[in-house]
Amino acid sequence: MPALRLSDKPKSTLLPQIQSRIPKPEELVVLSKRLLDATVTIGEALKDCTNKWAIAGEVAEVISGVNVQPNYIAILSTKDGCDEVARKLAKYQVEPPRNVEKELDRDASIDGNYHKVRIRSFSSRFDIEGSMLVVHGNLQIKVGDWDWGDPLDFEPDYVYVLGVKTPIIPLKMKSELYAGLGWTDRVIKIHEAVMRSRHMFG
Repeated sequence: MPALRLSDKPKSTLLPQIQSRIPKPEELVVLSKRLLDATVTIGEALKDCTNKWAIAGEVAEVISGVNVQPNYIAILSTKDGCDEVARKLAKYQVEPPRNVEKELDRDASIDGNYHKVRIRSFSSRFDIEGSMLVVHGNLQIKVGDWDWGDPLDFEPDYVYVLGVKTPIIPLKMKSELYAGLGWTDRVIKIHEAVMRSRHMFG
């Protein structure tokens, strides 16, 4: 059976052209103070982690300028990394590391057909001063009846969040994942963020 895999040649997607103009208020991308403070707390607590980890999910996208509205923070790591994060954030832990499998709320759209999407990982949960953090170790994705994909591997980008050096999942990887799932609207949002960044910084 096939499996969802990242490719060096993502599918071609028709993307809009972004004009140079002052953004409308609803287009301004801002991380809420609650999530921002929690992200800084996490970055400081994990600065000496020996295992690879990165802020993932919609918080990473907002940090990179994508116009989405995250409700919680996600971290992508390995199984050993999940254990290390649990030790370093022990006072915030609400659910210890364990194997978790769940179905996503959104289906994949591939060649005009819809397929359920499942993920599984070695996962733990934390409450960081009122913000939920979910840590995924060795995250895998399964689309419909396909085989499970390999655990997601990544090389993080690094950004400074209020002076704290923080690894985040690169937009290129997120765009390839969304394209593979047929989530064109999310690919377009990332494209728009990249184009805005080019207009701002040349």
